[in-house]
Amino acid sequence: MIRRVLTFAVLAALLVAATVWLADRPGTVTIRWEGWRVDTTVPVLVLAVLALLAAIHLMLRLGASLFGGPGRFFAGRRARRTRDGYRALSDGMAALAVGDARQARALARRADRLLADSSLTGLLSAQTADPAEARDRYARLTERPETAFLGHKGLTDLALRTGDDAAALEHARHAWAAGGPAEGLAATLFALQAGAGLWDEAAATLDEARRRRAMSGADLLHRRALVALERSARAERDGRSADALEQALAARKADPTLTAAAVRAAALLHRAGKARKATAILSDAWEAAPHPDLIAALLALAPMETPLERVKRIEKLVRLNPDAAAGHAALAEAALAARLWGQARTHLDRAVDLRPGPGLFILLARLEREERQDESAAQAWLSRVPTAPAEPAWTCRACGKPTDSWAVQCPSCRAVDSLTWA
Repeated sequence: MIRRVLTFAVLAALLVAATVWLADRPGTVTIRWEGWRVDTTVPVLVLAVLALLAAIHLMLRLGASLFGGPGRFFAGRRARRTRDGYRALSDGMAALAVGDARQARALARRADRLLADSSLTGLLSAQTADPAEARDRYARLTERPETAFLGHKGLTDLALRTGDDAAALEHARHAWAAGGPAEGLAATLFALQAGAGLWDEAAATLDEARRRRAMSGADLLHRRALVALERSARAERDGRSADALEQALAARKADPTLTAAAVRAAALLHRAGKARKATAILSDAWEAAPHPDLIAALLALAPMETPLERVKRIEKLVRLNPDAAAGHAALAEAALAARLWGQARTHLDRAVDLRPGPGLFILLARLEREERQDESAAQAWLSRVPTAPAEPAWTCRACGKPTDSWAVQCPSCRAVDSLTWA
């Protein structure tokens, strides 16, 4: 501001000085042209020249305004369309985020009409279109390097919704290679590769996900355990016992809570003559995440032991995790077989307190019959079976169907790592 004031003051001073200088030196000027003669003073001539220049400048500006008017009109119109298009685009994204599909579709059409650039409106239009139109729009997005990731990611999601896992895998590979945001995509790509039996490719995806920090540490280790577990099974089928054991132990190390890894490692160790180490692995797994499969695996290590020896073996396990209902139930059943009535009743009562179920009521009825020959008491327990909470079971999160045992893939829908114990 101060600089402008100083500049104006200097210019004004120069103008005043020039005017005074010309006034002190009036002089005369004679102009002859085409028979015309004009006599005037120098100051008047200077003012006339300045006036002429001002008139020429004014005419030029007027001409530019007249001839440039249509251009400015159309430029302003384009600017307004662009502004309105971006507003429709942002409002459409907001409508899509809150689940208003109808409003999102209307705004997508408006943005598409105002912004004649499919790379800008393609994603919103694809997300609000029907599957066939969405596929075409996503495909157009894949043609430009700047939007290739969005296009392939959209085609991946679309293929998953229609159950086309092969197409989903192909587009997920392209999206992964495009280098866009990897969070979420890494898990999708891994599941598709694992579902197709491409475990080595899935392992490479996990390595890249670690480098790109696309998975949390726990999720990455859990999936590494799945890969190692599958490699162990493959090595066992091929007759490579040492490799099978090595991979099973790697799976166990990667995820100590993965029951199947501990069970497989224990079985392979037992087969290799290392029963003590097999017992230690099952005990550690029980302490970390108790599960009935661990008890079954523990009992399989000594199938010929006596009922009393079996009671002692399970007792050691129960002490490691005394709040696990499955442990008390298994110990009670073993005590029943050994005819240790008091111990059986103590652990059955504890198991019922922790998690009542039909199996426990049946064992209590058996205890009443075998210890006291009390049929009425046995019938009282059996009458509670129909209304008892369901026994825990492996259930698929994807399709909701139960299965008898854990597997990497659901036997019903083939979803990867979808079985939960509940």
